[in-house]
Amino acid sequence: MEEKYELLAAVLKELQAKGVLDGLVIVGSWCQYYYRILFDNAPEIPLLRTLDIDLLVPNPSRFTTKVDVSALLNQLGFDNDFDHMTGLVKYVHPDLEIQFLTPALGRAKDTPCEIKQLNINAESLAYMKMLQDYKFSMTHKGLTLWLPEPEAYTLHKILISIKRKDPAKKEKDLMAAKSIGELCLEYETRRQRLKTIYAHLPKKWQRTISDVLKQLSPAMFSFLTAG
Repeated sequence: MEEKYELLAAVLKELQAKGVLDGLVIVGSWCQYYYRILFDNAPEIPLLRTLDIDLLVPNPSRFTTKVDVSALLNQLGFDNDFDHMTGLVKYVHPDLEIQFLTPALGRAKDTPCEIKQLNINAESLAYMKMLQDYKFSMTHKGLTLWLPEPEAYTLHKILISIKRKDPAKKEKDLMAAKSIGELCLEYETRRQRLKTIYAHLPKKWQRTISDVLKQLSPAMFSFLTAG
């Protein structure tokens, strides 16, 4: 695990040195690595068991300088994995795989979004805007990182779980949402933040989340839906 983190840290350090890291948000399961640190190594947060790192490019992006991120990753030992069906490029290393994502504003696109300032493309996905809207900054080992607020991450995991075709991935999303969400309920400020973010989501999303929480976490369901 630490070897994978050291590789990730090397990537993030290079992105920070080039002035790019501040414009990206770490999303996906690697957030849990940092949430465990944020919550003083809370055992409720699932241990990380993935090689994939997802980096969110906000939409619209606001990079002030041009940086060839594709070449930067190649120099760090990552190979370009080009999907001929979609045109999406991922960056693959024996110990880690990096993919760039971006919020779909409106209907999700079938083709990747070109991020010309970084010489990369990003997969356009639904439900990602909430992760760019509700984020916080965290400093760890000399790196200043943007991550989704744990409360937003919890609600996002529930929303994407309903789209999962792989039962194992769906179960993983739901267990992460349950453990992190119920941990947030233990802190008054986080309880209220969870409710605030939920209240600002579209009504359709709220209904989807509440329907899932009835079975997944009666505690979160009761808290979020109480008048």
